Formats: sequence, structure tokens, C-alpha cells
Amino acid sequence: IKLRKIMNEWNIYVILLNCAYIIWLAAFVAKKIIWLRLLTITGNIIVVPYYLYFLETPLWNTIVWISIYTVINLVMLFIIYLESRPIKLSDLEQKIYDMTFKSLEPRVFKKLIDHGSLEELQPEVNLVTRDSELDSLMYVVEGEAEVVLRHGEELIIPKGGFIGEQSFITGEKTSADIKTGKEAAKIIRWNSEELRKHLAGKEILKDNLDLIFTADLIHKLRDMEEDLDVIRHSQDLNIS
Repeated sequence: IKLRKIMNEWNIYVILLNCAYIIWLAAFVAKKIIWLRLLTITGNIIVVPYYLYFLETPLWNTIVWISIYTVINLVMLFIIYLESRPIKLSDLEQKIYDMTFKSLEPRVFKKLIDHGSLEELQPEVNLVTRDSELDSLMYVVEGEAEVVLRHGEELIIPKGGFIGEQSFITGEKTSADIKTGKEAAKIIRWNSEELRKHLAGKEILKDNLDLIFTADLIHKLRDMEEDLDVIRHSQDLNIS
């Protein structure tokens, strides 16, 4: 009886309004964005009857805006769902990831690799000409690349090694001639300008790639100083 009396004194629409306020308050203190959006949507739905029936004239303007906010939150929840799904890498992509890109999140790596194109090349195909502007960054997936330095030294870049990373980082002209080895090779080629646009504003990704490129360059420089025949690359550092 007391509860019924209270319910009579407190209009059901007023109760719904206050419930919505409480839910919105909980949304504001939620640490996870998914809970913030779910609670906001719930509060928006609960408050609609108040704006629709409590007053003699429904507050259509308020209802419309609440509906817009709700749709936006629903769309963002769907995007969060899509981005949280496990990434499926192909066998080749998984191989590349394990060789060199373990420091990246799989989803970030997938977007990066999708910006490049896979090329199957015949033996002794020219890739880089010395003292030229290079408009691409390359990565050896299978086979190897032969490097001819300014004074005639010949070195090998095996699978997992980068081609043109120094020019990509510095923007300077190339310092060696590079071609595929004596067997067919597979490479991934990124257009430098498009890759820079993809990296714009992604400081964590840029820092990770800089670390990978730097590791690759350090090994090449060390091997040149030690007069080795094969250039080791960033996978040897076990970056993760």
C-alpha cells in the first residue's frame, strides 16, 4: 500500500527521468568506452517516455536529438565490435609478421601490409638505381636481392630485409644499385608517399617502424664493416 501511494505521488514518467539521470551518471564514470556508450543508450531510451507523455505537448526537438545521439552511439558500438574481432592473417602475412613485424599489433600490421602490393619478380630484375630518387619502400618476402655498392662491393639482402628504407627515412637519393638475385623473388612494395600519408598522425606506429628500419640499417652497417657476404636484418633483433 505504501509503495502504491509513493507511486501515485511520483509520476511514473518522473521516475523514468530520474532513472535515466542515474544511468547517465554511471556512464560518465565508466572507464571503458563500450560501457559508456551502452549506458548512454539505455538512459536515452528510458527518458523518451518522459519527453513524449509527461507534458501536454511532447518535446519533439529533444526527442529528435536524443534519437540522433542514440544512433551515433549505436554506430560507434558497431565499429568497436568490428575493430575488436580477431584478425585473420593469410599464411604469407603470418610468415611476414613473424619474421619482422612482431612489435606491431596484428590489426595494425594488417592495415600496413594492405597498403603494399606483392610482386613476383624474375631473376636479376633491377629494383634500385644508384643516385636516384626512390619512390617506394620494398621488403623481400622470398628469395634475395643483390646490392652493388659505390666501390663495387657486392652484398646480399635475404628474405625479411628492407630495400630503400634509408631513402624512405631521410628522403635522400639512393647509394647503391639493387636487383633481385639469381632466382625469382617476391617482394612487397609500398609507394612512399602513400605510406607516409598512412603513417601521418600514427606516432606509435611510426616509432615502431622507425625501430624496425633502424635495426635493419644497423645490421647492414655492421655487416659492411665486418665484410660479411650476407646482410642480416631486423628479425635478428627479436623485436617484440
